Amino acid sequence: MDIEAAVASVEASLTNQLVLAGNDPEIAALASAVISALEPAIRQVAMELGQQAATEVSAQLPDYEVSVVIQDGDPTIQIRQPEGVSFSAGDYEARLTLRLPDTLKEIIESQAGESGDSVNAWVVKNLSSKAFRKTSSGSGRMRTRIET
Repeated sequence: MDIEAAVASVEASLTNQLVLAGNDPEIAALASAVISALEPAIRQVAMELGQQAATEVSAQLPDYEVSVVIQDGDPTIQIRQPEGVSFSAGDYEARLTLRLPDTLKEIIESQAGESGDSVNAWVVKNLSSKAFRKTSSGSGRMRTRIET
């Protein structure tokens, strides 16, 4: 979230309203004082909106850790997948053959490469996190989106 953009937007709105008052220097000074007085409140509201957004995301992703952290003065929502069950090389006993569209295969290869995993490790990690999340939530229905 860019708090500076929110402050600038409110400031621009107030400045636009000054046009209605003409070029009166007293009104311009008053408006400047109002803008300065409102800036901390605008920043606080932006922080609260960030926290509300994190709370909403957390409610929709109960198996993830959602938090708001301040980075460079701006609130940032971070979503972390909890540590899942890990598998060792000896745990692999089954083989699965998948038929995938080329585009999906390329996406999986790209994601695996970005995370530093082999395609097999990436697929096992993602399938296991989804499977364990599904069984732990008690819901027979699961929605998710793979973003590239």
